[in-house]
Amino acid sequence: MTGSNHDQGDKQRYIQICTSERGLKAIDSPLKGQILEMLEAGEMDFEEIVTRTGKAKSTISVHLKALSEAGITVSRPDPSDARRRLFSLNGRILIRTLALDRDMKWADNFFPDRLPPDATTRDVFSFILTALRVSLISDGIEIHPILSQAGRRAGKAIYHLVEDDDTLSFFSRISCFWEKFGLGKMELERDDPFTIVIRDCFECMDLPLTGKPECSFGGGVLSALFSAHHGEAREAIEKNCYATGSNLCRFEIWNAR
Repeated sequence: MTGSNHDQGDKQRYIQICTSERGLKAIDSPLKGQILEMLEAGEMDFEEIVTRTGKAKSTISVHLKALSEAGITVSRPDPSDARRRLFSLNGRILIRTLALDRDMKWADNFFPDRLPPDATTRDVFSFILTALRVSLISDGIEIHPILSQAGRRAGKAIYHLVEDDDTLSFFSRISCFWEKFGLGKMELERDDPFTIVIRDCFECMDLPLTGKPECSFGGGVLSALFSAHHGEAREAIEKNCYATGSNLCRFEIWNAR
């Protein structure tokens, strides 16, 4: 099934960020993106891909080869007919997002020029995150899901350093870790819901006012830490942020449903 000219034009405004065993890959070809979205629903044979895209077999063959070489797709012989091949995703589409949005070029104005000569650990962490975030935002890429996933992985790696059976002691250890490495000053505001405030937040203090919470990495870390502590999924939801004009960042820890 082929799309209208309008649909094809709209597809060109998007890219897919895919993750596989070879890492993250950005796919900016509308046809490759269409193939990936079809395979996201399940395994599909070559002829069906050709039919649904409405493209020539040679064109689809070239695109499938490129996706395979990038480690994003794999194929196998059809058990019922060895002449046919079945294609599937070898990973997943992490995000489908706008690319090269000119309205986001303002973010370039906030790219950090240099690290100070007496840079601290906090300065380095903040510099790296701000540089990464601003570079991707200026190209129209929504960075929050990527930072959140990275934060969750970091949280799992950190957990053994702050682990404690008692929740208040556990939080105290997290707070000490946060302050030790210059990530901010963490306090427990209340315990129902479990609410954490962070002052001097390393992740967002150097960002412009965006009107929305920006601490996706820190939120991912806290989500992973409290999920590990409770033995079930927890979500750290940011309610206030320096990027919204607040004088602190505030997270509430909720059951993930």
